[in-house]
Amino acid sequence: MNITYTSLFKVSVAHSYYASGICECLQYKASTASQTLMDKYGFILKATTNGFEVYTTNQSIETHLNYITQVSETTAFTFVGITSDQNFYNFTELPINELGVLTYTSTSTANVEANETIQLAENFVTDTTTQEVVSITITFDDLIRLHKTTNNVQFNIQMNARETQWYYYIINNSNQEFKKLVIESDNDIQFSGPTAATLQNGQNALLFSSETTKIPLKNTVEYTFNLTNTKTTLAGERTEIIIKGLPIPNPQNLQVNNDHTIASLMYVYI
Repeated sequence: MNITYTSLFKVSVAHSYYASGICECLQYKASTASQTLMDKYGFILKATTNGFEVYTTNQSIETHLNYITQVSETTAFTFVGITSDQNFYNFTELPINELGVLTYTSTSTANVEANETIQLAENFVTDTTTQEVVSITITFDDLIRLHKTTNNVQFNIQMNARETQWYYYIINNSNQEFKKLVIESDNDIQFSGPTAATLQNGQNALLFSSETTKIPLKNTVEYTFNLTNTKTTLAGERTEIIIKGLPIPNPQNLQVNNDHTIASLMYVYI
């Protein structure tokens, strides 16, 4: 016997940290209660490239969902996201040094986009005990209402990368003398410095800072910064590139400053 599956709804999850725009580190599953309900009443959860989709074998969505509510007193599906990247809390725009769950519900929307994708509003709930980083609730009432006007119900979640000040510590382990070090960029981001700094291990370094400019963390290079040096020769001053393409921050290396700003620390040896 052939079984026909109808899309009940889709959820796409975007994250500006990733070059792909997709939140690549999350795996999704139904909560225990929702999975039990889905198994009993013919719903299927399938992973997609950018989130997940739920299908139903029942063609009368309103009647089916109302019946489930009547017999089980259940009024919504709940799904959770688990991260495969331990740095999720660092590279995502969240309260620093806090663990919790990003919660989304179909009853709280940010806006409806031009393509009728429904943007779910974000809420962060502190929780130090859970292994889940995301909770998504889709109510039956919202599904019934939306299916009256479209067969393509799609929710979208947008997560944002943390923006930080970038600190480059330049450590000179060579025997060369650099007269005028500068960080040059292919964009409008400027770095102040260098200023003398002493690292925790006692090493001397030169610090370049993006100052008040906060740069979004990324998993790939988006901005190119070069370390250059200007030296005096017989023919006059000449600028040379010491390092072409300085490294981007590791999300693990964050520092909360006294003014509560957050800095990304990078150590560069020359």
